Amino acid sequence: MAPYGRLHGMHSLRELRGRASARLDAYTDTAGLYAFGTYDRGPATRRDMLLPEDILAANLLSLRLRWHDVIPLFAEGNGPHQALLATMNAALQKLAVAAPFETYRDFATLERALVPLTEANTATEDVTGWTAVTVSKVLHRHLPQIVPIRDSYVRKFYGVPSGRVTLLWERLHDDIRRNLNWLEPLAAGYGTPDGRPLSLLRAADIIIWTNDGVSSTQVGDSPAVAALQQLTPTMWDKEGLEVAGWDGFTPLLTLNPAAVPDVPGVYVVVRDSTDEPAFLPDRPYRGSGRQATSKHFAYRTDQLAARWITESAVMNIGKADVSLRNRLDQYRKYGAGTGAAHKGGRSIWQLEDADALLISWVPAPSGVTGRELERGLIAAFRTAHGARPFANLRD
Repeated sequence: MAPYGRLHGMHSLRELRGRASARLDAYTDTAGLYAFGTYDRGPATRRDMLLPEDILAANLLSLRLRWHDVIPLFAEGNGPHQALLATMNAALQKLAVAAPFETYRDFATLERALVPLTEANTATEDVTGWTAVTVSKVLHRHLPQIVPIRDSYVRKFYGVPSGRVTLLWERLHDDIRRNLNWLEPLAAGYGTPDGRPLSLLRAADIIIWTNDGVSSTQVGDSPAVAALQQLTPTMWDKEGLEVAGWDGFTPLLTLNPAAVPDVPGVYVVVRDSTDEPAFLPDRPYRGSGRQATSKHFAYRTDQLAARWITESAVMNIGKADVSLRNRLDQYRKYGAGTGAAHKGGRSIWQLEDADALLISWVPAPSGVTGRELERGLIAAFRTAHGARPFANLRD
């Protein structure tokens, strides 16, 4: 096993040991709103071949698979979708007899055992909407002892860049084996809803996932936690938000308010590029009246540059306590220079390409406030990027 100093930027399960039992208790409580009572209940029918319901069950772990992601897999033909299903079924059958993930003494041996999973991941390259993340969440439910769940929280916990699937496996394997002395007896005290032992892989995933910004923020009651689990994207960009169920993605500056729901909720401002833009010394849309005298509301360009977040397309996360429609109309008017009622998040208007920024939104579920969602999403963003979004100055 490699020394920890070589694994730059990673955390370890040992840091979470003191809270691990409490986190497993909370997640495995089937009276709560975590996915344990549903996703972790094993398939009731065939275990050697995936059925459509097995694919859709992965949505319980925050995926957004839709009909066009599932039906083509089971359609007649020999295209990329059918090839993907065939490789996942092959992995299901071959890995069913594999030893548990943590029992492999060296990673090279484990990597050879995971070749069927690698082949399934490779097959996603020709299928829109499918990635290694999707495959892992579909297959882990059937093979919790050997298939690691791959998501952004675990990846960032171990300091693994996007796309480095094998590196994530290596670091997870190394970390679990280093912590077997306490993790193994801890996991032995838990079982799945249908009576199977909880695998060490699943226990480690739960402990790490409940350490992320969504699940550790004080967002209030269970409906807020469940909503944040659903809405937090794997990647903070347009595609990631779409997969998580966000709507809109229309230019903010030309937004038609009638297209926005008149309900409480949250919104994000999205930029097409993650390249650093040019910063303007003042807002480009000066307007008249109160708006024309608000030059002191502009930030210095060095302040803007200091707050810039690399590799993120999300510029701002905001909330509407009463009406998304009214709040976003105020935001639009402020940028257009026809209103001065939305100074929050105003940094976006000093981007040279501000007129191309997109706005996306989602209504707040029943029993959840816009502020709870805003705070939880900002915390999740901080977990992913180490800071708030560019235009958010507070949590």
